[in-house]
Amino acid sequence: MPRTLTLALVFIASLLVFLIVSMPAAVVVERVPAVRLGGAALTLSEPRGRWWQGQARWRWKQLQGSLDWTLDWHGLVPGAQLALRSDQGQQANLSGWVGADWGDWQVEQARLSLPVALVAEHVPQGGADGRVDAVLMALQIADDTIQQLQGTLDYSGGRVTWGNNGSALVPELQGRLSMEGPVPTLRLADPEGERLLQARISDGRFHLEVMRAWPLLLGVSQGGSPDDVVFQMSQPFSLTRG
Repeated sequence: MPRTLTLALVFIASLLVFLIVSMPAAVVVERVPAVRLGGAALTLSEPRGRWWQGQARWRWKQLQGSLDWTLDWHGLVPGAQLALRSDQGQQANLSGWVGADWGDWQVEQARLSLPVALVAEHVPQGGADGRVDAVLMALQIADDTIQQLQGTLDYSGGRVTWGNNGSALVPELQGRLSMEGPVPTLRLADPEGERLLQARISDGRFHLEVMRAWPLLLGVSQGGSPDDVVFQMSQPFSLTRG
């Protein structure tokens, strides 16, 4: 190969590498699809850094904070290490690794910590204090179906209020996310292991059952077995994209 052609190819390759590596974070932020949570848009702005390691500001309703990301491959699966923080009031934090492989999604070691008040304020005539801490050790979605789920969902305990004067002091609660065969399931229990509620996704629907143990814990039910189902709901659920 002629020396001139070789030098030209090296120059072009070096230029392409330089352009890719130096691509600004704004390129990523501008291509993030619009996301709506709870009827409000989640927006990103003020990108800084490079596409493979950058920062941005986020806003959702009255909340705002910072988002950091770093490109991180797990084996042959491309992904990013994310860290999201709020910067006002009681701080909420979310971190973890998210990867995509030919349209399938993986989440590993995701950790969420937030004050329950952030959620309770959107419940009509309801309120609560304390914190929720969740750890998602593994989540795998393939063919628009949850294939793997392993994690915990714990409540620190605190006071729960409802209606005009309803109030109760709730102890620490422990939740477990797991697969029961092919069915992703959540079970929430009190410190004695009494099951309070369970949720599952099966046959294209989200199912929720609340046991009598929950109103008993709140002091609004008398008699009956703690295992009795006092409330249940089922609604369509789909992870199909587009």
